[in-house]
Amino acid sequence: MRSRRSCPAGVLLPAIVAITVSWAAAAPVPVLPSEPAAKPRETASAPDSRLAPLVLEEKPEPLVPKRAPTVDDRDRLEALAMFSAARMLESQGKETDALRLYQRAFRYDPHAATLARQIVVLAYRKDRHAEAVRYAFRLIDLEKPDPLLLNQLAMYLTDQGEWDRAIDLYRNALSADSEGSRGTGVLLRMQMGRLYHLVEKYDQAAECFDAVLNALKDPDSAGLDEQVRKVLLGDPAPTYNLIGEAFLLAGRSKEAAAAFENGHKADPKQGLLSYHLARVDMRLGKPEDALVKLEAYFAERLSTEAMEPYRLLADVLKALGRPKELVPRLESLHAKDNANVPLAYSLAEQYREAGELEKAEKLYRELMARAPTTVGYRSLIDLYRKTGKTENLLEILGESVARTASLEPLGAEGKAIAEDVALVEKLIQAARQQYKARPTDFVYGRRLAIALLALDTKKYDDAEEFFLLAIEAKPDQAVQSLLTWGLELLVDEQYSRAVDVFQRGAQHESKAEEQAVFHFYLAAALEMDGRTDDALAAARAGAKLQPDDPRFLGRVGWVLYHSRRNTEASNVYRELVEKHDSDHGSSEAREVLREARFVLSNIAVAEEKFPEAEEWLEQVLDEFPDDVGAMNDLGYLWADRNEHLHRAHRMIRTAAEKEPDNAAYRDSLGWVLYRMGRLEEAVAELEKAVALDPDPVVLDHLGDACRDLKKSDKAVESWRKAAERFKEKGEADKAARMEKKVRELKP
Repeated sequence: MRSRRSCPAGVLLPAIVAITVSWAAAAPVPVLPSEPAAKPRETASAPDSRLAPLVLEEKPEPLVPKRAPTVDDRDRLEALAMFSAARMLESQGKETDALRLYQRAFRYDPHAATLARQIVVLAYRKDRHAEAVRYAFRLIDLEKPDPLLLNQLAMYLTDQGEWDRAIDLYRNALSADSEGSRGTGVLLRMQMGRLYHLVEKYDQAAECFDAVLNALKDPDSAGLDEQVRKVLLGDPAPTYNLIGEAFLLAGRSKEAAAAFENGHKADPKQGLLSYHLARVDMRLGKPEDALVKLEAYFAERLSTEAMEPYRLLADVLKALGRPKELVPRLESLHAKDNANVPLAYSLAEQYREAGELEKAEKLYRELMARAPTTVGYRSLIDLYRKTGKTENLLEILGESVARTASLEPLGAEGKAIAEDVALVEKLIQAARQQYKARPTDFVYGRRLAIALLALDTKKYDDAEEFFLLAIEAKPDQAVQSLLTWGLELLVDEQYSRAVDVFQRGAQHESKAEEQAVFHFYLAAALEMDGRTDDALAAARAGAKLQPDDPRFLGRVGWVLYHSRRNTEASNVYRELVEKHDSDHGSSEAREVLREARFVLSNIAVAEEKFPEAEEWLEQVLDEFPDDVGAMNDLGYLWADRNEHLHRAHRMIRTAAEKEPDNAAYRDSLGWVLYRMGRLEEAVAELEKAVALDPDPVVLDHLGDACRDLKKSDKAVESWRKAAERFKEKGEADKAARMEKKVRELKP
């Protein structure tokens, strides 16, 4: 009988467990008498002769299967047992337990569409949508699932911003819909077209939209009633313009023009139509026509399309061989429409590119005073950096950072400053001088900008000086400033400094959730600084402030685990799982619980509680069936103990195929092949693992495999290298075992 230790205790009923015997014993052999029965005594009321025992002349042969059961046979039988138990649990209303058992059964029989279907439906019904999606992708490989369910899951993925995966589900929903040419299919194609456009796959978007437009031409044949047509088009003008955009970007210019015309009919805006048709003309190689239409757009003094029409103008004039006309044309337009912000930014950009920096600066300054944008900040920063105007650069940096509290929006221009060590030093000195001369004029944005630059360039003392000045200038932004400061120090492994910053945050008067966050990060900094007891106190304070957020209790467990206090860590992580496992509304919570199970498995391995270690990994795979880390770890546990080798090999190979450069997965694959007696393949995989990471355990495995292949020299070489690396790690006992192997092979 196969081991059932990986299943939750008490889930399988004894009557079901009885099914899990070997394939040969699954069909019971009838028990027959060994010799004819004695003749019954006659009585006054003799029984009906039809009830008399059957007398056979010869004993029947026992039923023996034609072939011995394979590993796959046994796995399928195990899956059947689990499926039966899960159905019973589901009928009793124990849906959570049933779902887990269906998931286990599916791992035993990954080709069983019935199991995958049951998991998807049940997970969706319990609002465990992320789980339902993971198994839906498995189900798609096995059968055509319910298109309505796939559509619902695709909508969920769309809301989550997982557009590529949503497209996959919509595509499969369309394939599964036997009435794909009818109304439902058209709706699916519209959704797919929108998503393809978002992921910049314009050819596919155009194909989907083309099918939609064809259906709209003959709605009766396509099964589109009035309500479906309204749903399809929504607000018709922007919908048609989106379709036109997709056609244009897919190189289908005539269809794009037709779609833009339909958008104009739905909501007449001649200037906007002129701009769209100018783009079509440029795609068709007609710059003269494009220029005429652009002028019609400009005549209406529109700004809805931002700076794109003026960039198109530059392309048109270049195609006509008249690029020198661009600036004069923009100046003329600006003179007639100086309230048009995108036009003014376009003119300023052209001034800057033409080297007319004074004109550019003047215009940018005017624009930033009434309509500041990231483009404006970045342009001025680039201008001042290149012209060496340190004071002006400090000023504009301060204005930008005051709005965003970050250097990130400045992109390449901000990065160029941070990479210029001499310039950063000049900015720091200029800032100090400004503060010394006019403290009240040295505003928050400038203080924070210099603090961030100093931090980015590892000038930690300077960063501290200016962060404190920034907090002094704007105490209401202290929480954000302290978090930014502390997290960067933590990332830079400046643990002692990070402790000081997070302690400031913890002592700062703020909301409970903000206090909890400071304690959360303070605990990490303290633990990494070697102050475990203080780290635990901080972590527990955070967990007390946020008892319903599993991340904070998880931090307590992490501190204990990191400090090798495994028993206490195990208790905390078990409490975490028990308390929060029913919370499926937060993806962050599920990630915390996944990590908790991994840690609990590691602790169980360290304590040589292997069935328990397996169970935690099984639970990870229940919810995250594609988690290659769990596949590898569970497979390796089995292989190392010479158990479930067929299943272990399947899981580990999947992990290695998905991450071929992962040395640990390659080692696991080599080791399970070694256990299966496939020595040549094992050596090949183990050599790949050693090439990726010459870990002593991997070298030991390679030595064992080479020894069994009678490659003694290679085995000795691997063990000696393993011994050296164990010594480097301070693991003398393991090094001694390697040396003993060498002596035994070559006395």
